[in-house]
Amino acid sequence: MKLNLRTFSPKQKIKGAPILVRVDWNVPDAAVHGLEGSLKLERSVSFIKQLSKRGAVVILLTHFGRPKRKDKVHSTHFLAKRMKRYGLSIAFHPESVSRPDDRKRLAERLLKAKPGSIHLLENVRFEKGEEKNAISLSKAWSSLGDIFINDAFASCHRAHSSVVGIAKLIPSYAGPSLTEEVAHLGRLLEKPSSPFVAVIGGKKLSTKIPVVKELLARCDQVLVGGAMATPFLVAKKLQVGKSYLEKDSVADAGKLLKKTGLVLPIDVMVADKLVVNPKLKRVMVDAIGKKDIIVDIGPSTLAAWSKILGSSKTILWNGPVGWTECRPCGNGSRFLARIIATRAKGPAFGVSGGGDTLPILAETKTAKWFDFISTGGGAMLEFLSLKGKLPGLLALMK
Repeated sequence: MKLNLRTFSPKQKIKGAPILVRVDWNVPDAAVHGLEGSLKLERSVSFIKQLSKRGAVVILLTHFGRPKRKDKVHSTHFLAKRMKRYGLSIAFHPESVSRPDDRKRLAERLLKAKPGSIHLLENVRFEKGEEKNAISLSKAWSSLGDIFINDAFASCHRAHSSVVGIAKLIPSYAGPSLTEEVAHLGRLLEKPSSPFVAVIGGKKLSTKIPVVKELLARCDQVLVGGAMATPFLVAKKLQVGKSYLEKDSVADAGKLLKKTGLVLPIDVMVADKLVVNPKLKRVMVDAIGKKDIIVDIGPSTLAAWSKILGSSKTILWNGPVGWTECRPCGNGSRFLARIIATRAKGPAFGVSGGGDTLPILAETKTAKWFDFISTGGGAMLEFLSLKGKLPGLLALMK
């Protein structure tokens, strides 16, 4: 599947031109040195350096966290400092574009900026109209630049002002990191080689019901693990003890059980308490006790899933299948990472993504064996469920 996106020409004269670039540098502090942080930051660096070298005045926009109000914890100031390790010298601007005096002061500073300089604005989510795609905010940001480039695939599922609004007001283009994501993920929608197997885990089924439906229509088999599996087990009239359960998702899970290709765990690892070193025991899914807490998939499940993945030619993985924050409970996810890695870049086209999945790839040192790792977990899944029609991408269509 190919989306006809407007792409930025490397031949376009931009010396001295102010260019707004939307990046996604929303990296948790703990992940800055890990795979999630490095991917999101590193994939932006080359393009920013190119724009700088060509003499543009580069103005970067990003969000960080989900702040309810302006505070120091969520300021993007630290990112300007952190990018020095990637060879970028960035000037930080704390002004709010929603305030006329601030915007005027910021515009004057940028007007005097030297060609090739790089600037980072304050967290876009500090602006009240950002998540509502307020036209006034979009106009305020647009007034600072001649061109807008969206290079933040991980934010493209949000119809926000800094993603969609600006793109409708000034000449806008897709950046190289964004187009790379679309090209690779598009292969999963176009004509993926069969057998196409998806592994979907994580905590909440409610946020992934649309994508599970779409994957069941596209994949040969969809393997569901983690806490996402508990609504399915309950829908099958099985006991899940004290395990995390989204009760509101049980009805939807029951409907999905009627679809062909859905594969659930046949055994699980359980504990009686969520502690650092829990006492684990393996039980079949029809023998889960009232006090049991499911913390991982079991060995019989791993054996069965390994066989399925071993004959696959296309693999998508999003979400851990156990409580990976506790090392004894993350063996299932680590095992799957290694199994998928042995198939990818060879017999199968292997793709993974999501903030909870990437630490597993980093820990198992398997990332280099995947054909592609997406920087967007939610964006990747919505890209698949919406057949590529994300708000941020539609705004960049020719």
